[in-house]
Amino acid sequence: MLGKIVLILGILGMLLGGAILVISALLPTLTEGRTSPDEALLGIIPGAIVLIGAFFITVIGLVVVLMKRKKSVVVANG
Repeated sequence: MLGKIVLILGILGMLLGGAILVISALLPTLTEGRTSPDEALLGIIPGAIVLIGAFFITVIGLVVVLMKRKKSVVVANG
């Protein structure tokens, strides 16, 4: 149960970080130069950090879920 919660939170974090990263990267283009690339970095860097952190959380949750599933298969067959 805990592994699934961690996995879901990690996936949601990846979606959030990816959205922040993409929107911030597109800001200079979408605002026709009113937002400078330096200003866009204020959103790109945190978005990338959230995306990377959430990726590791997702991997940890996936490992926990798979280990629990493998353990339950061994108990059922054992």
